[in-house]
Amino acid sequence: MCVIFKNDMISQIEAIPLTDDMLRSEWVFILLILPVLIYLLVSLNDKYSLIRIIKIVFNNKFAHTAYCNISPGIQLFQLLLGLLSLISISTFMLFTELHFDIIFLNLKPGLLWLLNFFFISLAVILRYMLNHTVGSVTRTRDLFNEYFFNISRSYKLIGIILMILNFFISYLVSIPDIYIIFFSFSFVSVLLLFRIIRLVYIFLIRRFSLFYLILYLCALEILPALIFIKYLSGQEY
Repeated sequence: MCVIFKNDMISQIEAIPLTDDMLRSEWVFILLILPVLIYLLVSLNDKYSLIRIIKIVFNNKFAHTAYCNISPGIQLFQLLLGLLSLISISTFMLFTELHFDIIFLNLKPGLLWLLNFFFISLAVILRYMLNHTVGSVTRTRDLFNEYFFNISRSYKLIGIILMILNFFISYLVSIPDIYIIFFSFSFVSVLLLFRIIRLVYIFLIRRFSLFYLILYLCALEILPALIFIKYLSGQEY
């Protein structure tokens, strides 16, 4: 309870919940534990799923072989890993926004998380649609399908790692949140760098136009990163 002394009178006002208390609230715990449950469910079907994703992200030959051997149709457990990633990334975004006091439209934390989830999901859907469209127009659909295959695996690896780091941000009091947040951004930056290298590798191996490669790289890799950095710069909305 906060106490204010003014004109020799004592006024009591309702205390504002601390950010740490909010990070350990019940609804945040649900956001933390749900990805874990999804990952355990996926692991029942494929206990080496994480190892396979790591190999796809960091090994060009293994990634190409995995793409060539992918089963046709909708893969339920891959969709579940995609949902895991969306939840984990949205939760990490919420923690980052709260830490840097970036509250879009003055939304409450729960609505802010939903907004994060919506925009991240929309970005993934638009990326898929653009890949499909460009592949169809340029008659290189298989090339862009392979690239989106790599993109989806990088998102899933980011989601699994953030699933763990989000727990650290909420409950590991011995390390300041800012260190974990910066470590997370460093890790994500490394994965994005490998993703760009994979993009260049796939396009060059398949002899895609270098001019279109540069346009694609600027539009869908560099520009979104710059927008995100601008968002985290603390501008008021």
